[in-house]
Amino acid sequence: MRGVATPAPSPARPWWHRFFGLNRTAAPDAEVVFPPGFLESLERLRIAALKASGGGLREGHRLGAYRGGQLEFHDHRGYSPGDDLRYLDWNLYARLGRPFIKEFAREEAGCLHLLLDATASMRLGRPAKWTFARRLAALFGHVAWKSNDLVFAWAYRGAEAELSRYPARGARPSSPEFVEWLRRQALAAPLHERAAAADGRAPSGAAGAFSAAVRAFLRAGPQRGHVFIVSDFWQEESEIAESVRLLTAAGFDVAGLHVLAEEELRAPDPGALRVLSLEDPGEVELYATGAAAACYAKELEAHLAAVKGIFQRRGGLYLFERSGAPLERVLIQTLRRRHWVA
Repeated sequence: MRGVATPAPSPARPWWHRFFGLNRTAAPDAEVVFPPGFLESLERLRIAALKASGGGLREGHRLGAYRGGQLEFHDHRGYSPGDDLRYLDWNLYARLGRPFIKEFAREEAGCLHLLLDATASMRLGRPAKWTFARRLAALFGHVAWKSNDLVFAWAYRGAEAELSRYPARGARPSSPEFVEWLRRQALAAPLHERAAAADGRAPSGAAGAFSAAVRAFLRAGPQRGHVFIVSDFWQEESEIAESVRLLTAAGFDVAGLHVLAEEELRAPDPGALRVLSLEDPGEVELYATGAAAACYAKELEAHLAAVKGIFQRRGGLYLFERSGAPLERVLIQTLRRRHWVA
């Protein structure tokens, strides 16, 4: 569902302007701000889902794949002829009468990619889904950088639009600069606004935006790691499944953070409606009934279950939240309970 519904409009101004407050401009600084001291309170957290990125080129706080007297004790294994006796655990040998070798692992950095949906439907909600997505990205980025992990963010707006990336190649990232980058990222314009400015050319909708974003991301040659996708996932389920498959086939771990606005979670009140899509051409007039509301609830439940299943079948993580959910609860309580952070 990329459309929204309201009672039929008066001719004063377009109904979608009244419904979403599109004539109002939010104060930019209010979009990605947090209570004083909130980010500092997160500095002992780690993103538990991340693994060491490998290569040993950047020290971090995650056990890497290297063995043999690096930085941190990792495990014991049975002695094999030819093993270096300097790593024999003599205390364990004295207790058990069997030789064991101590293994060590270098602590390396994990790598997190935040793939953010900036299509037009993310403007829905109060606060908007896009506001929620950016705040969540800022929190994940801050926590990861404090753990000395690598963080990259990518925003996608449509099948024909280029990915926005942070940081730029060769630039040194920081939490304040990342928040400023997030604040500057604009959403794709609704289709009716693009049509008005297209001079007779039909603008493209959002079909294929997610698939195109994943393919562009992979063509950029990103470092292997975990991809956190923050989106409302109003795409065809087959497109989501194929995109997630491409990511996992390329060696990335995946996580879906599914965010919807309150008005998307319930059918509109009964009555005559005009429904306009923010991302696809056309509008329809209909009469909402109780049966329509029940059908909508059933279809929405099925879609949420399908998206969750797509990630879980690929061994990925999945979390659903409303755009109005307090981030303090989402990050500290929900994500800890799900073992996304520790």
